[in-house]
Amino acid sequence: MTIARMAKSLLMAGVMTMAAGTPGRTAAIDVRFAPPDVELPKTAVCTPRVRDEDMIAEWTAWNKKALPKRATFAITRDMNRMRDLDARRFEPIITRIQELMPTVKKGYDQTDALFDTVKLMLAKGEADKVRADGLVQKLLDIGGHPAGSLNTLADYLIAGEGIDQDREAGLKLKVQAAYGGNADAILDLARLTEDGESVDGWAIEPELAVNMAFGSLVGVLDEGICDRISRVAREYDDGEVVVKDPDLSQAWYRFAADLGDTAAAWEVAELNLLSEKVVKDNDVLLKYLKKAADGGNMAAILEMGRLYAEGALVPQDKEKAFAYFKQAEAAGNQAGVIKQAQLLEQTKDTSPADAAAYEDLLRRLIARNDPPPWALTRLARVIQARDGLWKSAAEVKPLLEEAVRRGDIEGGIDLAELLMREDLSPKTIARSTDLLSGAIHINGEINAIAKLQRVYLCVDPTGPDLSAADYWSNVEAGAGNKTLDLAPEQIDQLPALKDPMVIAAIQTQALYGRASALALYQRYLKGAGYSDQVLRFWAERAEIRRGATVEAALLEFKQNLEKGRINDAKRSIQMTGEGMTVDAGLSFARFLVNNYATDPESVALAKEILHPLAASGAGRAVRLLQELEGPDMDPLSSPLIRFGEVMRDRGDMSAQLLLAENAASEEDKLRLYHQAISTQRCDYDDTMALAEFAIRHQREDAKRWLSIAEHIAGDDAWRKVKIADVYMAFNRSDMQQRALGLYQEARLGGEPAAYYRLVKHYANDAGESYDPKQASDIFVDLVESSDLQSVPEKLLMLANMKPEIRRQVSQRVDVRGLYQKSAEAGQPVAMREVAKLMRDDAKDSKSILASFTWLKKAAEAGDGEAMFLLSQSYAYGLGTRPALDAAQTWMVKAAEAGYPEAAQVLKLNNAGTEG
Repeated sequence: MTIARMAKSLLMAGVMTMAAGTPGRTAAIDVRFAPPDVELPKTAVCTPRVRDEDMIAEWTAWNKKALPKRATFAITRDMNRMRDLDARRFEPIITRIQELMPTVKKGYDQTDALFDTVKLMLAKGEADKVRADGLVQKLLDIGGHPAGSLNTLADYLIAGEGIDQDREAGLKLKVQAAYGGNADAILDLARLTEDGESVDGWAIEPELAVNMAFGSLVGVLDEGICDRISRVAREYDDGEVVVKDPDLSQAWYRFAADLGDTAAAWEVAELNLLSEKVVKDNDVLLKYLKKAADGGNMAAILEMGRLYAEGALVPQDKEKAFAYFKQAEAAGNQAGVIKQAQLLEQTKDTSPADAAAYEDLLRRLIARNDPPPWALTRLARVIQARDGLWKSAAEVKPLLEEAVRRGDIEGGIDLAELLMREDLSPKTIARSTDLLSGAIHINGEINAIAKLQRVYLCVDPTGPDLSAADYWSNVEAGAGNKTLDLAPEQIDQLPALKDPMVIAAIQTQALYGRASALALYQRYLKGAGYSDQVLRFWAERAEIRRGATVEAALLEFKQNLEKGRINDAKRSIQMTGEGMTVDAGLSFARFLVNNYATDPESVALAKEILHPLAASGAGRAVRLLQELEGPDMDPLSSPLIRFGEVMRDRGDMSAQLLLAENAASEEDKLRLYHQAISTQRCDYDDTMALAEFAIRHQREDAKRWLSIAEHIAGDDAWRKVKIADVYMAFNRSDMQQRALGLYQEARLGGEPAAYYRLVKHYANDAGESYDPKQASDIFVDLVESSDLQSVPEKLLMLANMKPEIRRQVSQRVDVRGLYQKSAEAGQPVAMREVAKLMRDDAKDSKSILASFTWLKKAAEAGDGEAMFLLSQSYAYGLGTRPALDAAQTWMVKAAEAGYPEAAQVLKLNNAGTEG
């Protein structure tokens, strides 16, 4: 098809839709001017617009000696764009382009140059100078202008811009411009007549005028056609002149895109991406998005990268995503670097190569003239993670200071913590709290709330400031960010309780990505019977959150442990399939050591868990490895020596205390102690560790840490007992009185250990507080408050008490009767003790037989001592016939159950056999 025929077809497409007009409307004109159905050229016709920043970069680098070898249309378009963007800034470039224009555009004469000069001066805000110099009037006097220039002069007259206002003369020129085919003039007149204004010399109906204007815009098939077609598309998108029609707007953008306009291709893609104005069509979206990206449209390049990164509409392909983002970077677009960094952020913790690439990208970002502030903070974190908290401080601090200077809130939070790791002077504390407060008040940073509460409660040497700490603790709870501390029985009861506030708090924290909340919420969903689809959604969310799998295993482990399912607890350790968190790993390892110390495989598993934790600077892991290796280890290859450097570079609070305990000088010990204070989590375990260290090395601080631990413990009776134990270690009357007060509070809270401590204290006849009646009263209270399942363990204490206390208790408590009732209820310890009492008091064979029966029941119920005694009964024929095989079997079972005397017997037997 020829250019002429194509233009004619376009105009006919508009004329044929005139009937759609609705005379008399005062709103937009209802005209459907559609693109023609024609065969398009096989090669691109348009000279597509480049991004403003690319255009500016090109012209800024121009040597001004000769105009670039490009289409005159494109040069003119760039000159006009620079004038509209910033006339004053680009005046030297625009002026030089005007001077050289005659070298590339035949017929560019003094009149054209004067027009461009006037446009530039007006864009600079020099309308008064244009008027004073009579430049617009001079153009009017010259005459003989083309339609576009006539319309420009008409606008000057109508607006009074650079010349005295004369609307009548301006409209007269606009009519001439319209009849000359200028689309802007035609549309202006159509709008006026549609609004009811009569313009002399113009009698064309608005609907026909719009068709004329759009037909004029389409015009000839030259390099500027796409700009003009896009103008038609914009009119249907804006709805100011013609009735808004998003579908028709998209059709014109598609037509322009098919002629080679990459900007129009992006418009089509964006319409479908947003799907607010048109019905989304993924095929259309991808076709034109790729066309725009291939043509260098930056928004499209970045969007294609995002689609491949996320696997949206296209199969996920990280390599293709990186290719698009690198293309954007190569074009000088900072977003390309940022997108690459964001993509690597997902894998940097699991891939050393990605971590190195991520760091390189961040360094390239901050090397730019105006780097994003967050890049400085992220780079600081990368260096800190790579080199450790302590080793990296000198390199990290300037980055964070610059991030704060540029307004990065997260950088301020990180800087606050770094400053306190350096020193805990009043000046440092003041600046750190200011940074944290600013993060909360300016940006609503929830994570800063807990950090600020930590400063007031645990870090500030002048503290604790309990009122300030409680205030921020309440703020954190109100924000839904405070970690929920649920007892094991509460966790299993969540589905039945149906407490919407608790469930909402867990879900909110799970959505934030908190690993412990994800584990807890998944457990709740399973227990509440939610669908597989819901469970799958949260499982997938947990998979991408580092530590969530470990937290799920830890939760299962604690639930099994609470219910006494020791073997199940051990199996739940092996559910963990990813890198161990410090808290989980220590819980698992300590459990294995405490319950399976004689099992080489369990000890080996404990060490396997502990080694990577120790290598990450976890002091408690190093300390536990020290315990496992025992006193016979080589001091030169001890865990303290092997992991000493890593603890100095990146060690946590417990690592700093361990190093302090072994410091060569008092100066180093004090420095490491302060470092421990600055890195503590401000929880019960850390404050107790600091208290225990202070008792040995900084005695004046011990009371402070114990008071903080009391505050954190709240109503937790067991923790009160442990705090009281530390007070007792002072051997001071005032401290012992405080300890007794805490024991009493814990006793009222129902904690058995508090009863034990109080009984032991008052039963000690070597102490000043010896009081048999007080001891017996407390013990009787303990027994009477215990159920049949727990009372036997309490009664066992009597055997170690003084005769006077046993006498007083026996007068008030039927010990044998309680054992009997508990044994009949199936309690293993009670069955064993009943058996022993029957055996010791046996007057006939019937009692011996009954003793054996109870002993067998206790052994079968899993009691280790009962297994040992049953083995002896089989060996010596007590209450049964002698049976050496059964004796051996039960002795092995007793050893496996952890009864030490059984293990010793087997060891001696094996030694005798070998000998």
